Amino acid sequence: MRAVIKDSPRPGIAITDVEEPSAGPGEVLLKVVAASICGTDIHLYDWNPWAQARVHLPRVMGHEICGEVVALGEGVDGRVRVGDRVAVESHLVCHRCPECLRGDFHVCANTRIIGVDADGGFATLVALPSGNVWPVGPEVAPEVAAAMEPFGNAVHACSYGELAGVTVAVFGCGPIGCAAVAVAKARGAARVIAVEPNRYRLELAERMGADVLVQSGEGSAEAEVRRAAGGEVDCALEMSGAPVAVVAATRLVRSGGWVSLLGIGDAPSTLDLSQDVVMRGVTLFGVTGRRLYATWEETSAHLHSGAIDASALITHHFAMADIGEAIALIKSGRCGKVSLRP
Repeated sequence: MRAVIKDSPRPGIAITDVEEPSAGPGEVLLKVVAASICGTDIHLYDWNPWAQARVHLPRVMGHEICGEVVALGEGVDGRVRVGDRVAVESHLVCHRCPECLRGDFHVCANTRIIGVDADGGFATLVALPSGNVWPVGPEVAPEVAAAMEPFGNAVHACSYGELAGVTVAVFGCGPIGCAAVAVAKARGAARVIAVEPNRYRLELAERMGADVLVQSGEGSAEAEVRRAAGGEVDCALEMSGAPVAVVAATRLVRSGGWVSLLGIGDAPSTLDLSQDVVMRGVTLFGVTGRRLYATWEETSAHLHSGAIDASALITHHFAMADIGEAIALIKSGRCGKVSLRP
C-alpha cells in the first residue's frame, strides 16, 4: 500500500509502498477515508530536535484520521462493526500504570502516539486497538471526523471551569485555538477575545465565533485585551506555547480566575508565580490529550447538535500525494486545518 513515511534523519518525507497491516487481537483495520495534518507532522517533516529525540525511523506518519472499519481482530466487542465510519484517538495508553488505573488515561505514564511512536494513518490502511476508534456515523463529514482529535484538545482545555456568562481570552488561533473559540461560545461564554499575530488566523477565529480580535505583536496586546474585557478576563486559554503569551495569559486573568495551558513552546516560560499566581489565587491547568472518553462524548455532542460548525475550521483539501504542497501552505500561515484524502 502507499504511505507517507519519515524514512531518513533529515528534513523531508517520502511517499512509497509499505507492507499492508492486518488486525491483530483486539484491533480493527481501517481503510483511511480522510486525514489531517498536525503541527507534530511538521516537526517530523523538519526533523527538529524533538523529532530526533523521539521518533524511530522509518515511521508511517499521521494521527488525525477518519477511517472505515474493514476488518476486526479476535476479541473485538460489538461497539465497533465492519462498515462503521470512525474517528481516531491518537494516544495509545498502557492500561497498567497508576494513572490509567485511576482512570486518568490522558496522562498515561507510557503514552505512545500514533504516527510518532507507532505507524499512523497517512496511508491506505491502518491497524489500531479497537478502544482507539470512535464511531461517528455518516452524518459527520470524513474531514471533520479526522479533525475530531485536535478539536477534542480544545474541548478538554475548556472543561476545567464554568464558561457560561464569562469573558474568555484565547491566546494563539491556530486550528486548535480557533476550535477553542467555538467551544467557549458553545459553552456559553459571553465574550471571547482572540489574541493572535497572524491576521488570517484572526479572521478564522472570527468565523468560529470570536467577539473581539486582538492582533498581538502590534503595540500592547495586553492593553487591548484589558480594554475589550473592561479590565481582566475570567479565563484564559493559552494555545500557542509562546512564552510571552503564557505570561500575558497569567497576568490578564482576574484574581481567582483560571488558565488552561495547552500550547507547547520552543523555549521555557518565565512566570512570576508568587505575584501573578499565588497571591492572586489564579489556578493553572496543564492540558494534554483528551479525557477518555468524556472529551470524545462532548466533542461528538457539539458536532451532532449543530452547535459548532467544525467544517469552517477546515480551509484546504489535498490529495495525500500532494502532502509536500500542503505542508508548505501550513508553513505560510495562511490556512486553518488542512485535510488529506488518500
